[in-house]
Amino acid sequence: MSAIPSNLTGSKKTSGPGSPRPSLKHREFTVYGWNACQRIFETRPQDILRVLFSQSRSPHLKKVKDWCREHKLPYRKLDQESLNKVAASVHHEGCVMVVRPLKQPSIYDWMQAGLKKNQFALALDRVENPHNVGAILRSCAYFGAQGLLVGLGETASAISSSAARMAEGALEMVPLLETKSLSSALRDLKAKGMFIVGADPASRQGLYDLKWRWPCVMVVGNEQEGLSDPVKKRCDALVRIPGTGDMQSLNASVAAGVLLAELARRSPPLSKPPSK
Repeated sequence: MSAIPSNLTGSKKTSGPGSPRPSLKHREFTVYGWNACQRIFETRPQDILRVLFSQSRSPHLKKVKDWCREHKLPYRKLDQESLNKVAASVHHEGCVMVVRPLKQPSIYDWMQAGLKKNQFALALDRVENPHNVGAILRSCAYFGAQGLLVGLGETASAISSSAARMAEGALEMVPLLETKSLSSALRDLKAKGMFIVGADPASRQGLYDLKWRWPCVMVVGNEQEGLSDPVKKRCDALVRIPGTGDMQSLNASVAAGVLLAELARRSPPLSKPPSK
C-alpha cells in the first residue's frame, strides 16, 4: 500500500507534545462517490481543498485536475486500498474530495423565508440511518421539496460522508435543516400556516384520499417506532400509504419517495398574474 501524505488524507495534527488533536470537522468534510463529487465541482469548486482518485477515474477528472493546478490545490492518484482508507469506505467509486463543509441555513432563517403556497418540505422524526437520510435527500431533490428537516434524536448530526454519497449530489441542492426538537419546529411551522401531515401506518386516512392544504410539511418516522407522540400531536392529519396488507410497513426512504411523489403530483400551480 502506498503511503498517504497527511496533507491529502486530512489527518489531524497535534499542536505540541501531549496536546489533544484539534477537530477538523468544522473546517473539512470528506465527500466520496462519483456523482456527489461531480456535483460539488459543478456548484462550489471554490470549496474543494484536495482531490484523491483512482487510476481508472483519472482520465475523467481532467477539468477537476486543471482547476486544482490553476488554484494550487493538491490532488493525487491512489491505489484502491489507500482510497478505502481516505474515504473510510469501499464505496467511493474511485473519487474522494476533501472540501469545506457546506454552510446550511439555520432552521430559523429557513422558517422566516417560508414556503410558497404550492411548495412542500419533508421532515424526519428519529430517522438516523445515514443511508436512509441520504436516499431521502435525493428523493427530495428529485420531487422538488424545499427542505429536509431532521430531528436529530441521539445523533450528533445528520450530515455525514455516507449520507452525502447516498444523496448523489442532492446535499448541494436541498437545504438540510437539523433540529434537536422536531416537535417545537413543527409547532412553529404550523403557527406560520403550514399544513403538517404525518405518515402513520395505523391511520384510517389513506394518502390518496386526503384533502391537502398548502404549503405542506410531510413527516416520516423511523421504521421501528414510527412517529413519536410529541410529533404526532403536532400533525394536522395522519395518513397511511395503502398497500396489500401483507407487509406492515415500508423502508423509511421508500415511504418518503412515495409520499414525495404524491406531494409533487398534488402541488397546485401558482396562479399567474392577470395579463395586461
